[in-house]
Amino acid sequence: MRMLFFVLLFLAFAPPILAADEGGRKILYWYDPMVPGQKFDKSGKSPYMDMDLVPFYEDETGSGNNTIQIDSSYRQALGVKTAPAQMREFGKSIHAFGNIVPSTRKEYTVAVRTAGWVVDLKTDAVGDTVKKGDLLFTFYSPDLMTAQSDYLIGSRTVGNSEQRLHLYGMDDKSIAELKAKGRFMEQTPFYASADGTVTALNVRKGAYIEQGGVILSLQDFSKVWVQAHVPVKDLQFISAGTPAVVTVDETGENLNAVTDYIYPITDIESRKGMVRLVVDNVDGKLKTGSIVNVMFETDSQKRLAVPAEAILYGKDGGHVIEDIGKGAFQPVKVETGITSHGLTEIISGLKDGQSIVTSGQFMIDAESNLRGGMNNMEADHAK
Repeated sequence: MRMLFFVLLFLAFAPPILAADEGGRKILYWYDPMVPGQKFDKSGKSPYMDMDLVPFYEDETGSGNNTIQIDSSYRQALGVKTAPAQMREFGKSIHAFGNIVPSTRKEYTVAVRTAGWVVDLKTDAVGDTVKKGDLLFTFYSPDLMTAQSDYLIGSRTVGNSEQRLHLYGMDDKSIAELKAKGRFMEQTPFYASADGTVTALNVRKGAYIEQGGVILSLQDFSKVWVQAHVPVKDLQFISAGTPAVVTVDETGENLNAVTDYIYPITDIESRKGMVRLVVDNVDGKLKTGSIVNVMFETDSQKRLAVPAEAILYGKDGGHVIEDIGKGAFQPVKVETGITSHGLTEIISGLKDGQSIVTSGQFMIDAESNLRGGMNNMEADHAK
């Protein structure tokens, strides 16, 4: 009985008997990487998960760094994937919400410059579309007929008679008709000066109009504006000509746009400024009033980058897990820059071509930290 007691006592305090793998490396113990704090004295299946226990080697202690060796079965279980750090061209992405509005540069107002009556109204409803040169309406005006007579007889007492017709609102097409007929027109035609859609109609057929009265408004929707509301802190990165992608919420369609103007005022409550973009709308699919998402791409240039998900952040900043080959991995501290399009810029810490873990890095990092902590404790104990 006393002999059994001393045997048990010896086994409890005796140094561990080191096993060895086929390569001669000494194994201190086995463990489940998902529960690394639990040690086992022999290989086999983990009681926690359906995976083999992993050996912890003697040469992995006291190394002074957090480099770890992971066998192929464990890498497969973790789903470890890698990608190289590469030079990629991208810039800072700025997201904003906006809405589509008509371009005032493509809005045309048709007004008469002398009193008279609308005789024939060809465009008689809001929403009518016209082409440049289409007849809009005819107008009866005594003053306008007098000006036409002066033009036809070439009266020198009224100065430049053709210029006078332009001042009364006649365009080149209607003046050419006057020349061809050789007599004044009781009903002077007014033609569309551009393609467009009637967005306002202020008269009806037969209406009397005072001098300066607005008959109708035309809007060309082949180009529209997007008014984007951008945080003030990001306005510094945007300038006229900055490209952007506009996404229409209702359809999910992506459209290329160009920054046209940055308004000089900001909203004091939302702390946002307004940026105007120009978008082509030849097919007329974009409707004013629609809500859109805008993504500005600024300062695009070649940058060393890794997938954004590869970066791990801690109290000391960012780091990645580098695959140094032959199943070995190590954490590498990095200084990061902008993140955009799923990429994060690497300012320092990596070189082009270094292999970085992009999937499974969290577990590798946890194990590296654990082993590093154990190494430090053993080093302190040795002192």
